Amino acid sequence: MNSWIFYLILAAIPGVIVFAVVYKYLEILQVRRWSSAPGRIVVSTSQAREVSRGDPNSNDTELRSFAGIEYEYTVAGRTYRGTRVSIGEDMGNFEVAETIARYPVGKAVTVYYNPNKRDHAMLERDLPPGMFKAVIIFVVVLVALVVGAVVGFGKLSTLVTSLVPNTSNGPFVAACLGFAALASLFIYAIQRNAALQRAWPTATGRVESSGVHAFESRDDDDGRLRTKYRANVVYTYEVARVRYTGDKLGSSETSSTVEKLARRIADRYPAGSAIEIHYNPANPAEAIVKPGGRALLLLWLLPLGMLILACIAAQ
Repeated sequence: MNSWIFYLILAAIPGVIVFAVVYKYLEILQVRRWSSAPGRIVVSTSQAREVSRGDPNSNDTELRSFAGIEYEYTVAGRTYRGTRVSIGEDMGNFEVAETIARYPVGKAVTVYYNPNKRDHAMLERDLPPGMFKAVIIFVVVLVALVVGAVVGFGKLSTLVTSLVPNTSNGPFVAACLGFAALASLFIYAIQRNAALQRAWPTATGRVESSGVHAFESRDDDDGRLRTKYRANVVYTYEVARVRYTGDKLGSSETSSTVEKLARRIADRYPAGSAIEIHYNPANPAEAIVKPGGRALLLLWLLPLGMLILACIAAQ
C-alpha cells in the first residue's frame, strides 16, 4: 500500500506539468480573441522585485531583476497603461537586457487587450516557438525516468536481497545504494555548476544595503513556525549598460535561528562598499558574489555515509 502511494507521488510530478501546459494553452486560445490597439512604450528599464524563494514551508524572499516595460494605449477615447509583456510567466532574471532592447522608450507597438477588462493587456500573446515541443519532450523523459526508477528499484532490491548475508535487510540496503547514487548525481551537478560560476566574468558592484532579514520557516520535526535569520546584502552592478540588482552571496543561502550569525556575515559587506560580482555571460541577471569552492567536497560525505550504512545493514 505504501509503495503505491510513493508511485502516485512520482506520477504526480509529470501530471502537474501537463496540467500547467494545458492551462497555458487554453489561456493562449482566450487571449487570441482579444482586441488590439496601437500603443507606445513610455518606460523601459530594469527593475528589482522581491519574490518568493519557492519554499512552501517558508515565507523567505529574494531579489530578482525584471525588465520594467510600461506602455500606453487608447480605447474609446480613454488612455490605459499596461506593464505585462508576454503571456508567459516572468519569474525574473530572464532576458532582461533583451526585453529592454526590444521595447525602447517611444517605440510604437500593438497592444492586445481584453475587451471586457480593457486595462488587462499584453504585447506578446504567443509563447516562444518550440516551447510546447520542448515541454512534451521533457515530460516524456521525466515519465521514462520515473518508470525506470520504479522498475529498476524493484529489480535492484531483488538482486541485492539475493546477494547480501542478511536477506531481511535487502530492500533497505537497496534503498541506501539507490539514495547514494541519486545523491552523487545531485552533488556532481552542484559542483559542476559551481565550477562554471567560478569561470564567469566579473563586474564591480556596489552594496546598496546590508542587514539581517528575518523570516518564518516551518520546522520539519514538529511543524512549528520558527523565526530564522539570514544576511540580507543587496548589491547592484552593470553589464552592457543595463543595471541589475541581486542579493545572492553564495551557492547556498545560510540561515539560522541565531541573529548574530547572520549579522556577522552581513557586516563583511558594509553599505556603499565595492564588491566583485560573478555574473552569467549568457544571462547577466544571474549573479553571485562567492561561488562554491573546495568546501563542496564535504557533500560527498553524504553518499559515502549511505554506502557505509548499506555495508553494515548487509551484514
